[in-house]
Amino acid sequence: MRQEDEPVLPEESVLRLIWRDFFKPDLDLAVQPAAFEPRKNEVDGISVFRLECVDNPRDVLAVIADEKRDKYAIAVLPVTAIIALGLTVQPSKIAKVSGHAILPELNAVRCKADRARCKAFQKSLAEIASLSIVHRPVS
Repeated sequence: MRQEDEPVLPEESVLRLIWRDFFKPDLDLAVQPAAFEPRKNEVDGISVFRLECVDNPRDVLAVIADEKRDKYAIAVLPVTAIIALGLTVQPSKIAKVSGHAILPELNAVRCKADRARCKAFQKSLAEIASLSIVHRPVS
C-alpha cells in the first residue's frame, strides 16, 4: 500500500466518486462530463482518491454521509491517462479517507475563467471513467 503523502506516480490509478445523476449506464458514455465539474468550493481542484492507498475502492464512500453513499458510483482512472490529457494529480490529505488527491487544473476558478478548456477535460475524463466502473449506485 502506498503512503498518501508520497508523490502520485504515473503507474497509479485514482478513484472518482460519481453522483448517480451523472451515471447513465444505458448511454454510450456512462459517466457524464458533469461528473468532473468542479463545485464552487473546489478551488484547489476536483477530488479523487488514490486506489493504492485504500484497501477497497468502496472505502472512499466514507467521505459521503451514510444516507447518501448508495447514490454514488465509483470509477477508476489510470493516472497515465490523466497525465496524457495534460492534467496532474497531487496528494491532498484529508482526515476521513486515506489517499485523497486533487486535479489542480480542474478547479472552480480556472474552469470559470476558461469554460471551453474545462469542458474538454471533463468530456475526456468522462470517457476514461466510463471504461472502468467498480461500484454502481443502488437504484
